[in-house]
Amino acid sequence: MRRWPQAGGKERRFLQRPMMDMLRAASERLSLHMPGGQGAGPFGTMDPYLLDTTEQTLTDDLYEPTGAIVKAQELAAKSAGAAHTLMLSGGSTAGMHAMLLYAAGRGDQVILPRNVHISALHLCAVAGIEPVFVPVCYTAAGRPYATPEAYQQVMEAYPFAKAALVLSPDYYGTLGPVEEVARLAHEKGMLVLCDEAHGAAMNWVHPENSALRRGADLVIQSAHKTLPALTASAWLHTAENIDITLLRKRLRMVQTSSPSFIIMLALDDARAWMDEHGAQAGTVLEEALTAFRREAARLGYTDGQKLLPPGMKTDPLRLVLDAPQGGFRLAEQLEELGIDVELSDAAGIGCILSLMDGPRRLEKLLDALRVIAQQEQMARDTTESHQKVNCIPAAAIPAPPPIPPRKMPLHEAAFAPAQSIAISDAAGRISAGQVGLYPPGVAVLSAGEEITPEIVRWLTCMPKDKLFGLDEHGRLTCVREGV
Repeated sequence: MRRWPQAGGKERRFLQRPMMDMLRAASERLSLHMPGGQGAGPFGTMDPYLLDTTEQTLTDDLYEPTGAIVKAQELAAKSAGAAHTLMLSGGSTAGMHAMLLYAAGRGDQVILPRNVHISALHLCAVAGIEPVFVPVCYTAAGRPYATPEAYQQVMEAYPFAKAALVLSPDYYGTLGPVEEVARLAHEKGMLVLCDEAHGAAMNWVHPENSALRRGADLVIQSAHKTLPALTASAWLHTAENIDITLLRKRLRMVQTSSPSFIIMLALDDARAWMDEHGAQAGTVLEEALTAFRREAARLGYTDGQKLLPPGMKTDPLRLVLDAPQGGFRLAEQLEELGIDVELSDAAGIGCILSLMDGPRRLEKLLDALRVIAQQEQMARDTTESHQKVNCIPAAAIPAPPPIPPRKMPLHEAAFAPAQSIAISDAAGRISAGQVGLYPPGVAVLSAGEEITPEIVRWLTCMPKDKLFGLDEHGRLTCVREGV
């Protein structure tokens, strides 16, 4: 078999590989960001080009599996405690789309938390499904969470909704009220869907927290977020009551007809590694995080997960640190030291740790925090202001206004003729898309909702570089008047 040699010498200098240049530069930094493998495969390195293939006589078919894919999905289902599992090469977005299409049809209602992933709203717009939103509460640091009481109020107001979706865990590791929602929803004949994209490790580490074990019917997990798996690798798990044949048909509608066998290999390898090492690796990482939090607190960096109301659970493998200088500034300081975090908000940062070498990464993070803490102290000692451009105290970012009234169905507004309007001039208009602050990713506006004066005032005082949904000029996209 012929292997073409790489260009060398003078010829190499003329090759332009901007993506390789970018990725090599990124690989030299310390990642506390997804993907969960963070530069290491569970069984060493591989050449993806050698293994890349598609449906052939000796391979399988994701949508009509009879061989290796069947076995891989059965093993994944066993590990997750699922009746069935479908491998996803289009990430949890493909799973979100498939389970919503399974649960509801055009004109049906589904109950979604206001901090739902935008992929759910995109599917609702395309499929003509009407979302009904559950308002969220906020911690003192401005981080959202949903309560069982809020779900109950919405389910009582919309008893004919086809399904209710719960986010558990969220970006910060906060677990959603799956048990309570499942009890209420099943009494009304609704399916319970769960966006567990950040919770794949719970199949092996604290499995009692997993959504399937807490009563969900359909669950998506992004293996690549917390496990040693390649980006875009995910699972869609089901309970016994789900028609797997119909679900597979719905998945085929929203995912490529040529799914990546490399992604499916990554899923199976991540599952195999976790089956063998996951429980122990989780214990080691949890112990290392406990010690890290204690040492970080001595430097002034406190556990952000403790700000939740009593009784709420969190994923113990997720690291959230609140910083005296604010999260935006701390993220900048860490970036200058070659460390990239998963997210930063006004109060602190969120980090994802590799199950394979998380303790080592925590040691490097702690060393960086010691350097930063010393720099901050020196700045204070010399009366130099440490309130940098991105040092925004959490108290300076008020919670968003209440969910505004809906003036047009989401699927109509999303495809209606639109125009860009300055935020200051947009009061009374209808939003043509989703707009909000990220983090935490809560939409202050959804397509079809009225832009109220309260929302205009809120958007005006927000840092524009932290808002999503604005056009390239920082303007709102609104439904054209007269439509």
